[in-house]
Amino acid sequence: MVFDWVEWFGYLASLVVLVSLTMTSIIKLRVINFIGCILFAMFAYFIDSYPTMFMNIGIAGINVYFLWKIRTSKEQFTLITASVGSEYFDYFVSSYKSEIELQVPVTDLKGADTAFYMLRNNSIAGVLVGHINSKGELSVLLDYVTPEYRDFKLAHYYYESHPDVIKDRGVKALKAHATTPEHKEYLIKVGFQLVDQNEGLYLKQL
Repeated sequence: MVFDWVEWFGYLASLVVLVSLTMTSIIKLRVINFIGCILFAMFAYFIDSYPTMFMNIGIAGINVYFLWKIRTSKEQFTLITASVGSEYFDYFVSSYKSEIELQVPVTDLKGADTAFYMLRNNSIAGVLVGHINSKGELSVLLDYVTPEYRDFKLAHYYYESHPDVIKDRGVKALKAHATTPEHKEYLIKVGFQLVDQNEGLYLKQL
């Protein structure tokens, strides 16, 4: 049996396109779909299917256009104080309970004294919940972003480019324990510094 690498290349291109459709983040969807379209266009070229090639080049171009629009669009970010005892807060937490509990048991959130909704274009994109001390250090129980907004823009805005938004609410620094390898990677990526390796404690000065 002769190995047909062109056929297997087509399977690979199909798989990449299929995987792109499982992404909850629109940016990841479009990036992976772009790669899949380029691979499919190459496959179509190998088998002399030019209509398929041009179609996939066109779809790849559409992905590039919308990624550019996302990158260059001016978005609005707003921080709103949340009440951990409110009906909406309970609804939000219950909607994402399985993911939230990777960071903290939802029952622990009831004792928090500080909570914020992080809005992006008037939609609640995440929540920040914790305990604040007299020094203005917020011990973070939960820093959660909904799947469709996981492109680090929230963290970049509130923690790096516009920290005064949170500082005006009395928060001078954030302290967080890395609960999973993914959480650790996130903390490092948004500027937290390791201050206690034994406890996995990270600090972010605002």
